[in-house]
Amino acid sequence: MASIPQTYTISDFLDWHRQKQLILEPKFQRGSVWTPQAQTFLIDTILRKFPIPSIYLRTRINPTTQGSIREVVDGQQRLRAIIGFASNELRLSQRTPEIGGMRYNDLDDQVKADFLSYGITTVQLINASDADVLEVFARLNSYSVKVTPAELRHAKFDEPVKWAIWNTTRKWGVLWDEYHVVSIRDSVRLKNTTLIAEMYMAMKDGIGDGGEDKVTSFYTSHKKLSDDDLEPITTQINTTISEAVEWFGTLLAKTTFFDAPNFLMLVTAIAFVKGIMPVSAVSESVKEVRGVGVNLDKAREQLGLLSAAVENEDVTGAYSEFVLATKSSTQRVSSRKVRFANIARALAR
Repeated sequence: MASIPQTYTISDFLDWHRQKQLILEPKFQRGSVWTPQAQTFLIDTILRKFPIPSIYLRTRINPTTQGSIREVVDGQQRLRAIIGFASNELRLSQRTPEIGGMRYNDLDDQVKADFLSYGITTVQLINASDADVLEVFARLNSYSVKVTPAELRHAKFDEPVKWAIWNTTRKWGVLWDEYHVVSIRDSVRLKNTTLIAEMYMAMKDGIGDGGEDKVTSFYTSHKKLSDDDLEPITTQINTTISEAVEWFGTLLAKTTFFDAPNFLMLVTAIAFVKGIMPVSAVSESVKEVRGVGVNLDKAREQLGLLSAAVENEDVTGAYSEFVLATKSSTQRVSSRKVRFANIARALAR
């Protein structure tokens, strides 16, 4: 079985589709399952000239007719989105800069030309048998990584709350690239949006239980929030993250406070001590320090002692409660209460 990787343009795929030389749904493929949000995100990716995954085709060449038929082995959802957009059936998200809300026919000629000339790496399985194709299809799927809850949310939701979280996550690339608050590997899977989403949850309603289910519930229950509703929360988060990095980045960059669970506690505790985050079940025990302000010299000393205790796994010393809470489930209220209280007291004047 010949396997030939080549690059074809979107224009090539559209020509094959019009000439009925492209079969999107052969017997081994599933039907169309992508949401409109996932489709428009792919088109946005193409228009921004970012790469997309390869397409796999079985190309049947008929030497008598000198024609060929291409069956999609992997990439059907991507091609459906591309064909739908080119057919003027798909409208871009309002969040796409400069061309938000447009359909293909609304674009100027240069943008259309860039779209049509976009190259897609394509692997052709020349005259492969059904058995060969099914084995390739099975192998491709065996390599697939399960979609993360964060990726599912990004595909499912298209409301302002999703885009506020997404844009804030992108704004703070230094957290992922330099400080590795969320690893680059996990950031690729959008797990950094989960951390930022929890900051939005905390700023709006006070900090509580965490986890992917809680984040998804927040997206669902806050669909009606407008950009204007979200703007002050976004400003608070950006300001507080900036303070956390400026005040503690040099001192604590390699410590537990720049790992996602305790970075969340640090940012929210700063907001709480400054008086811009509501009291909740997690923060109730230290409500007396809400709004008192931050004592930087004290905070740097106390947070340094807490981080040293975690690094040394000191489960018998003065900060044993914090160490044990950091080692336990970091999403539950019981753990967050302890960690939040210790950090808030360390920060408070």
